[in-house]
Amino acid sequence: MAEIVAEINVDAPPEECYRIASDMERFPDFMANVLDIEVLEGGDDWTITRWDAKFQGKAITWKERDDFDDENLTIAYEQTEGDLKVFRGRWTFEPEDGGCRIRLTVEASLGVPMLESALEPLVRKVVRDNCDSMLAGIRDEAEKS
Repeated sequence: MAEIVAEINVDAPPEECYRIASDMERFPDFMANVLDIEVLEGGDDWTITRWDAKFQGKAITWKERDDFDDENLTIAYEQTEGDLKVFRGRWTFEPEDGGCRIRLTVEASLGVPMLESALEPLVRKVVRDNCDSMLAGIRDEAEKS
């Protein structure tokens, strides 16, 4: 299983960064790899979202559950339907140097043991590149404010 941790410093308050990341339906406006996100259902602190994205030029779709913790500024997510056997992680937003450090963790697995070791480096690179792109998108959006 590939486990990725990506971080970025943002010159904006953690609450602002969390607000932007919580408004996932807007991601396509400032993230090139995200084509569409639709909230299918939800409650006060959770949503089920359908994602259409592009990785390495290939379009993929999945559904995930997103759990929002407004008090601790965290978002946990886990795929409920899609191509990967495991796809889950967490966003955290913490004060640092007058701004915010955003940390995005991802666990991803194809679920095919014979292919896992051969393909893990590729999965790791694709997921890492996507994490970096998403973090940069949120940073750019937060720093515009």
